[in-house]
Amino acid sequence: MRYFVLIALLLLGGCTSWQNPTLDLSVNRSERFKMDRNQCRKRSQNQTHAAPDNDLPKRTYSQNQNLYVNESKAFQRCMSAKGWIKK
Repeated sequence: MRYFVLIALLLLGGCTSWQNPTLDLSVNRSERFKMDRNQCRKRSQNQTHAAPDNDLPKRTYSQNQNLYVNESKAFQRCMSAKGWIKK
């Protein structure tokens, strides 16, 4: 069952890409994406306190999952605020 879920997540997660229709044609989209992605990763880790730290062994599996889910949601909100859309 675990392998089925992992394969399904990999297949579904790999089917999307981030696109920003509001960018000018003169802007290098890949460089802008990398810059926005790094900023949003840092911001989402700081907001949710999900960055790896010393209390990692003390947290339970469900606590780690909740942190990562919240971090993912914060990341998606940040990217959407910068004009990026998942397609």
